[in-house]
Amino acid sequence: MDIKIPMTRGIKNAKKSLPSNLIKSSEDDRPINTLPDYEIRTMKDDIAELGLKKLQREASGIPTPEEEIETLSKPAPAPGKELPKKIEGELMPQKEIPAPPKKSTLPGTEELVAPKEELFIPPRPGPEREKEEMPPLPQMEEMKVPPELSYEAPLPSPKKKILSLILIIVIATGLGIGGFFLIKAFSNKGEPTPPTPTPPITTPKLSPALISVNETKTISLAPDKSLFELLREEAITNQENKTFKRIGVLKNEKEFMSSVELLQNLEVAIPPFTLSYIKGNHNLLIYNQPNGKRLGLIAEIENPENFKEQLRIWEGTMLDDFKNFYPIQVPGPRASQTFLNDVYLNVAIRYVNLPKSDLTFNYTILNNLFIVGTSKETIYTIIEKLLGF
Repeated sequence: MDIKIPMTRGIKNAKKSLPSNLIKSSEDDRPINTLPDYEIRTMKDDIAELGLKKLQREASGIPTPEEEIETLSKPAPAPGKELPKKIEGELMPQKEIPAPPKKSTLPGTEELVAPKEELFIPPRPGPEREKEEMPPLPQMEEMKVPPELSYEAPLPSPKKKILSLILIIVIATGLGIGGFFLIKAFSNKGEPTPPTPTPPITTPKLSPALISVNETKTISLAPDKSLFELLREEAITNQENKTFKRIGVLKNEKEFMSSVELLQNLEVAIPPFTLSYIKGNHNLLIYNQPNGKRLGLIAEIENPENFKEQLRIWEGTMLDDFKNFYPIQVPGPRASQTFLNDVYLNVAIRYVNLPKSDLTFNYTILNNLFIVGTSKETIYTIIEKLLGF
């Protein structure tokens, strides 16, 4: 009995699930239900034809669609797994032909309308590298390039030109001077540098001697010693008998003491009116006589007659005021109450006696010179030298 079996949607889905290479564009593509519904026909011939084609594929070694699906669903061998070794003497390894599945010769309707099986894709041996996502391309609005700014350098002003010219001249001059000195330094490198001459120490010039002396000695004031102490140190030094030693006293490195400064440093309390006549050169002398050393002074004066009158007024305190003119001996009290007169080589002398006969205080005026001696022998010898005896 012929039964008309309509084509269901399951058959269409089964055909769609098969790979494209297994689907033929020949008679298999003919839909089964091309006949109208009112025409009755059977599927015997169609089923027989399908079974015959299946047997032909199996005989020729072409895998059936079910076998291809089963082969694809099997996982690939794991990486590192050894492959079967090649047997010597064989050209190619024999491929084992799988036995055909034991199924009925003709597939049933249930097999044709079987549910779609999902294909299994085996994973790759190595880790799949993720594709780096490329950043999206910028839009046309973003790719617009701003217009270039046109800039023109301003022309230098005349003042800037002048300043630049001056700067160039200064730099060139500096380089020229530096180069000149550098060349000069290298050229003079082999020549020995002459020693710097040391300026000689200039000693201030002492005033001329008023009488001839045997020796001249210069002493300097010291902050810790008085002039009287310096004269005492000089008086105890060795000196020939009946000789004069002149003493020049420096108040600084460049200047000797004047007559007034000498009397003030020896603490001679001379009256102001008398002091005003003492001016000019002076000689401070140390005379060595058999009884010891005596001090003498020769000083230039102005207006000798008036100066003589002032000395007569000063005689009351003159011995006490000249106490520092005895650096070694102590004068002691006066033996005579007043000054006495004496004449030597027609020169008048005023004197006062002291306890010792070889120690007196004498003064006289000879021309424009004021002469003081602490013994008669000292003042007599000075007068002789002044008069040329």
